[in-house]
Amino acid sequence: MFTIAMLISDGFDEWAVKGSKPFFKTHAYHVDLVSPKDGEFARSWSYKDWGPSYAIDKSIAKANPADYDALIMPGGALSIDNLRTNVETLAYIQHFIAAKKPIGTLCHGIWPLVELDYVRGKQVTCVHTIKTDIKNAQGNWVDQAVVQDQQLVTSRTSEDLEEFLSTFHALLTATLQDAN
Repeated sequence: MFTIAMLISDGFDEWAVKGSKPFFKTHAYHVDLVSPKDGEFARSWSYKDWGPSYAIDKSIAKANPADYDALIMPGGALSIDNLRTNVETLAYIQHFIAAKKPIGTLCHGIWPLVELDYVRGKQVTCVHTIKTDIKNAQGNWVDQAVVQDQQLVTSRTSEDLEEFLSTFHALLTATLQDAN
Protein backbone atom coordinates (compact mmCIF):
# COMPACT_ATOMS: atom_id res chain seq x y z
CA MET A 1 0.00 0.00 0.00
CA PHE A 2 1.24 3.45 -0.91
CA THR A 3 0.90 6.49 1.30
CA ILE A 4 0.50 9.70 -0.66
CA ALA A 5 0.79 13.29 0.53
CA MET A 6 -1.56 15.57 -1.40
CA LEU A 7 -0.50 19.19 -0.90
CA ILE A 8 -3.32 21.73 -0.77
CA SER A 9 -4.12 25.22 0.42
CA ASP A 10 -7.14 27.48 0.04
CA GLY A 11 -8.24 27.54 -3.59
CA PHE A 12 -7.24 23.99 -4.55
CA ASP A 13 -9.03 22.36 -7.50
CA GLU A 14 -11.93 20.50 -5.90
CA TRP A 15 -12.42 18.04 -8.73
CA ALA A 16 -8.78 16.89 -8.66
CA VAL A 17 -9.21 15.87 -5.01
CA LYS A 18 -12.83 14.74 -5.02
CA GLY A 19 -12.52 12.97 -8.37
CA SER A 20 -9.47 10.98 -7.31
CA LYS A 21 -10.80 9.65 -3.98
CA PRO A 22 -12.65 6.62 -5.48
CA PHE A 23 -9.53 5.69 -7.46
CA PHE A 24 -7.30 5.83 -4.39
CA LYS A 25 -9.81 3.80 -2.38
CA THR A 26 -10.03 1.11 -5.09
CA HIS A 27 -6.24 0.72 -5.12
CA ALA A 28 -5.91 0.76 -1.30
CA TYR A 29 -3.78 3.92 -1.31
CA HIS A 30 -3.76 6.03 1.81
CA VAL A 31 -3.89 9.76 1.03
CA ASP A 32 -3.35 12.56 3.52
CA LEU A 33 -4.37 16.10 2.66
CA VAL A 34 -1.33 18.07 3.81
CA SER A 35 -1.24 21.84 4.05
CA PRO A 36 0.96 24.64 5.33
CA LYS A 37 -2.26 26.44 6.22
CA ASP A 38 -3.00 27.05 9.87
CA GLY A 39 -6.36 25.60 10.81
CA GLU A 40 -8.36 22.48 10.24
CA PHE A 41 -9.80 23.08 6.77
CA ALA A 42 -8.78 24.23 3.30
CA ARG A 43 -11.40 25.70 1.00
CA SER A 44 -11.68 24.33 -2.52
CA TRP A 45 -12.25 26.18 -5.75
CA SER A 46 -14.93 24.80 -8.05
CA TYR A 47 -14.22 26.31 -11.48
CA LYS A 48 -15.93 29.69 -11.01
CA ASP A 49 -16.50 30.05 -7.28
CA TRP A 50 -15.49 28.76 -3.88
CA GLY A 51 -16.41 25.16 -3.22
CA PRO A 52 -16.66 23.17 0.00
CA SER A 53 -13.95 23.07 2.63
CA TYR A 54 -11.98 19.87 3.13
CA ALA A 55 -10.45 18.70 6.39
CA ILE A 56 -6.68 18.91 6.48
CA ASP A 57 -5.27 15.59 7.67
CA LYS A 58 -1.88 16.96 8.68
CA SER A 59 -0.15 20.29 8.76
CA ILE A 60 3.06 20.39 6.80
CA ALA A 61 4.93 20.89 10.09
CA LYS A 62 3.62 17.53 11.37
CA ALA A 63 3.62 15.54 8.12
CA ASN A 64 7.07 13.98 7.87
CA PRO A 65 7.81 13.62 4.14
CA ALA A 66 9.80 10.45 4.89
CA ASP A 67 6.49 8.80 5.88
CA TYR A 68 5.11 9.20 2.34
CA ASP A 69 5.85 7.22 -0.79
CA ALA A 70 4.65 9.85 -3.24
CA LEU A 71 3.48 13.45 -3.58
CA ILE A 72 0.59 14.90 -5.58
CA MET A 73 -0.03 18.60 -6.10
CA PRO A 74 -3.49 19.20 -7.56
CA GLY A 75 -4.15 22.42 -9.39
CA GLY A 76 -5.92 25.55 -8.38
CA ALA A 77 -3.92 28.71 -9.07
CA LEU A 78 -4.70 30.24 -5.66
CA SER A 79 -3.61 27.14 -3.75
CA ILE A 80 -0.48 26.58 -5.77
CA ASP A 81 0.57 30.21 -5.58
CA ASN A 82 0.41 29.88 -1.78
CA LEU A 83 2.46 26.67 -1.90
CA ARG A 84 5.18 27.92 -4.25
CA THR A 85 5.85 31.00 -2.14
CA ASN A 86 6.05 29.13 1.17
CA VAL A 87 9.63 28.25 2.17
CA GLU A 88 8.54 25.39 4.45
CA THR A 89 6.46 23.87 1.64
CA LEU A 90 9.30 24.12 -0.86
CA ALA A 91 11.60 22.31 1.58
CA TYR A 92 8.92 19.63 2.00
CA ILE A 93 8.67 19.15 -1.78
CA GLN A 94 12.46 19.09 -2.07
CA HIS A 95 12.50 15.94 0.08
CA PHE A 96 10.50 14.06 -2.60
CA ILE A 97 12.80 15.34 -5.33
CA ALA A 98 15.98 14.37 -3.46
CA ALA A 99 14.58 10.94 -2.54
CA LYS A 100 13.48 10.37 -6.16
CA LYS A 101 9.94 9.59 -5.04
CA PRO A 102 7.03 9.81 -7.50
CA ILE A 103 5.60 13.31 -7.88
CA GLY A 104 2.37 14.11 -9.70
CA THR A 105 1.02 17.52 -10.67
CA LEU A 106 -2.18 18.70 -12.30
CA CYS A 107 -2.88 22.07 -13.90
CA HIS A 108 -0.96 24.80 -11.97
CA GLY A 109 0.42 22.16 -9.58
CA ILE A 110 3.77 22.25 -11.37
CA TRP A 111 4.60 25.81 -10.25
CA PRO A 112 6.47 24.79 -7.06
CA LEU A 113 8.65 22.53 -9.21
CA VAL A 114 9.47 25.54 -11.39
CA GLU A 115 10.52 27.41 -8.21
CA LEU A 116 12.78 24.49 -7.29
CA ASP A 117 14.32 24.32 -10.80
CA TYR A 118 13.05 20.75 -11.16
CA VAL A 119 11.46 21.11 -14.61
CA ARG A 120 14.71 22.09 -16.35
CA GLY A 121 15.28 19.62 -19.18
CA LYS A 122 12.16 17.61 -18.35
CA GLN A 123 9.25 16.93 -20.67
CA VAL A 124 6.10 18.11 -18.88
CA THR A 125 2.59 19.38 -19.39
CA CYS A 126 0.33 21.72 -17.45
CA VAL A 127 -2.50 24.15 -18.06
CA HIS A 128 -1.66 26.08 -21.24
CA THR A 129 -1.80 29.46 -19.48
CA ILE A 130 1.52 28.80 -17.74
CA LYS A 131 3.37 27.03 -20.56
CA THR A 132 5.58 30.11 -20.92
CA ASP A 133 6.66 29.67 -17.28
CA ILE A 134 7.73 26.12 -18.14
CA LYS A 135 9.62 27.23 -21.22
CA ASN A 136 11.33 30.05 -19.28
CA ALA A 137 12.38 27.44 -16.68
CA GLN A 138 13.90 25.44 -19.58
CA GLY A 139 11.34 22.68 -19.36
CA ASN A 140 9.90 21.07 -22.50
CA TRP A 141 6.14 21.79 -22.48
CA VAL A 142 3.95 19.36 -24.43
CA ASP A 143 0.21 19.69 -25.06
CA GLN A 144 -0.86 16.20 -23.98
CA ALA A 145 -3.30 14.92 -21.38
CA VAL A 146 -0.49 13.40 -19.31
CA VAL A 147 3.29 13.27 -19.57
CA GLN A 148 5.69 11.12 -17.58
CA ASP A 149 9.38 11.97 -17.31
CA GLN A 150 11.04 9.50 -14.95
CA GLN A 151 9.45 9.95 -11.48
CA LEU A 152 7.40 12.98 -12.53
CA VAL A 153 3.85 12.70 -13.90
CA THR A 154 2.19 15.91 -15.09
CA SER A 155 -1.25 16.64 -16.45
CA ARG A 156 -2.93 19.67 -18.07
CA THR A 157 -6.10 19.97 -15.98
CA SER A 158 -8.47 17.93 -13.85
CA GLU A 159 -10.33 17.13 -17.08
CA ASP A 160 -7.39 14.77 -17.73
CA LEU A 161 -7.70 13.21 -14.27
CA GLU A 162 -8.47 9.69 -15.48
CA GLU A 163 -5.35 9.56 -17.66
CA PHE A 164 -3.28 11.15 -14.88
CA LEU A 165 -4.41 8.61 -12.27
CA SER A 166 -3.79 5.69 -14.63
CA THR A 167 -0.24 6.86 -15.39
CA PHE A 168 0.54 7.71 -11.77
CA HIS A 169 -0.76 4.30 -10.65
CA ALA A 170 1.50 2.59 -13.21
CA LEU A 171 4.48 4.57 -11.87
CA LEU A 172 3.64 3.61 -8.28
CA THR A 173 3.28 -0.05 -9.28
CA ALA A 174 6.66 0.02 -11.07
CA THR A 175 8.25 1.77 -8.08
CA LEU A 176 6.94 -0.93 -5.75
CA GLN A 177 8.23 -3.69 -8.02
CA ASP A 178 11.66 -2.02 -8.22
CA ALA A 179 11.77 -1.81 -4.41
CA ASN A 180 11.16 -5.57 -4.05
